[in-house]
This record gives sequence, C-alpha cells and structure tokens, in this order.
Amino acid sequence: MIINGENKNIEGNRLETLPRWISRNGIRFQHKILSATLQYSYVADSFSDAMNTQTPSPDGAKGLVPAYSILDLNFSMRFSSHYTLKLGINNLTNENYFTKRPTGYPGVGIWASDGRSIVATFGFRL
Repeated sequence: MIINGENKNIEGNRLETLPRWISRNGIRFQHKILSATLQYSYVADSFSDAMNTQTPSPDGAKGLVPAYSILDLNFSMRFSSHYTLKLGINNLTNENYFTKRPTGYPGVGIWASDGRSIVATFGFRL
C-alpha cells in the first residue's frame, strides 16, 4: 500500500471495515393471538483503514470502530383472520454506537447509529 508516496507493508493486518464476528440470535414466543420476538445482535470491532489504525485521527475518518450489541423487540397480535397489530422497538436499550468512519461523502467522521425507535403497524386483509 502506498501512503504519502511511501510503500507500507500491511501483511498480517485485518481487512478494513470487516468485523471478525457478526452474530444475530433471537427467540420467539407465540401463544394463540400473540407473538413476541427478541433479537440480540452483536458486531465485533473493525478497522476503518488497511493500516489498522487504532487511535482515531483528528477528523475521525481513521481508527478502530468499536464492537457493539443491540436488542430489538417485536410484538404481533391477531384480532381475527383480518386484523393484525404489530409493535417493534429497535435498539431497545438505546445503545450509542457507530458503524463506520467515512473519508468522503457525506463527510469525514463517524456514522452514528439510530437511537431507540418504535414502530406500530395496523394491518387488515380484505
């Protein structure tokens, strides 16, 4: 790899933006008209550049992207064969994390995660 006109050896470094481990696990409960799903997601740390820079650069574009884990919870209730109510809570514990350190668009720095979000849906079948 050439950095500032100088060849740098990256042999043995981890691939940038690629966590070693991604795990998504869930459990579902269902009883008559009600179902609930709890999903746990874990993403291991990764590097933002081929040099495997540990310490963040002043602009935030290079450095370690820390591991993170989140919980999502979803409920569904059937009122009849025609009506369904669904409720989803993403990032249940409102974890603060980021997933990337971009060097260009939309700007250098970090891509922050979304906080907790709640979505409700009412559906009907004709």
